[in-house]
Amino acid sequence: MEQPVRAQLDPSGRQVVEVTVRAGYRPGEIVARAGLPLRIVFRREDDDVCTERVVFSAPRIERRLAPTGTTTIDLPAQPPGDIRFTCGMGRYRGHIELVDGRTQPALAWLHARAPRIEGPLGTALLLWICSLPFIALLAVLGMGATAALVAAGAALGAWVAGCLWAFRSSSRSDRSSSRSDIGDARAVHRRH
Repeated sequence: MEQPVRAQLDPSGRQVVEVTVRAGYRPGEIVARAGLPLRIVFRREDDDVCTERVVFSAPRIERRLAPTGTTTIDLPAQPPGDIRFTCGMGRYRGHIELVDGRTQPALAWLHARAPRIEGPLGTALLLWICSLPFIALLAVLGMGATAALVAAGAALGAWVAGCLWAFRSSSRSDRSSSRSDIGDARAVHRRH
């Protein structure tokens, strides 16, 4: 899974990110601050008919991309939320997450690293860390230090087992649904 790329501020206070268009968008995941304009510089490097245009969900903008070189698209300042962008046929997709610049540092740190912990063990560790304050509260309310350590170990084991089971179950359903998605995508591409 691709890491999100954070838009950079230029001297004028506008956020800027460069996106390479070659059989999709690289980066396809962008994080930008809400409330500031965003400039996206698309560099098209293929002649696929599908990548001739880019369509944004908010604001609703559709632009033709230069066959060679760059095309600059300026998005106005917007509130926190998500913006989707696709090629003209909807085959290639990108995502912009507009985040509140006042996000607490700890939450921003976790959010930036979330893609790295998508596996079952990373998710279990994150959930376990989130449950530690509750275990500490139980210890303060009378469990005692030894019982709290045992509870923390049991919670970690439970989170790991639960996440492994959930990821295994979802992987099976993802594989069966991706087979049908691939067939649907081929059918759509043949029509165009």
